[in-house]
Amino acid sequence: MTYLKAYDQWDTIAKGYVPPEGELPDDARVAQIKKFKEDSTKNFKALPFLHYAVSDTIFSIIVGSSTAKESWDSLKKEFQGSERTRSIRLLHLRRKLVNLKMKE
Repeated sequence: MTYLKAYDQWDTIAKGYVPPEGELPDDARVAQIKKFKEDSTKNFKALPFLHYAVSDTIFSIIVGSSTAKESWDSLKKEFQGSERTRSIRLLHLRRKLVNLKMKE
C-alpha cells in the first residue's frame, strides 16, 4: 500500500476503475475526455505495480484480473480471508494473550 501511495496509484486501487460501456459520446467535453483517459491510464499503470510486487506463485491468482482493484481484492481475500475468518483469528489471538497472562 505504501509503495502504491508513493507512486500516486493507491487511489486508483482503493476507489476502483470501472471501464465505461461503449464509447464516449460525440458531444463529450474536453474535461470528460481528459478524465476518461486519465482514469484508464492510472488503472493500467497501477496493475503492473501489483504484478511486479508479487512472486510467481501468487501472480497466478491475479493474472486474470482486468483492473487493479480486482487484483487487490483477490490478494486481500487470499491473505486476509473473509470477515468471519478474521474475527476467528482475532478471538484465537485474544485467548492466547489471556493464557500468557495466566502463566505469569
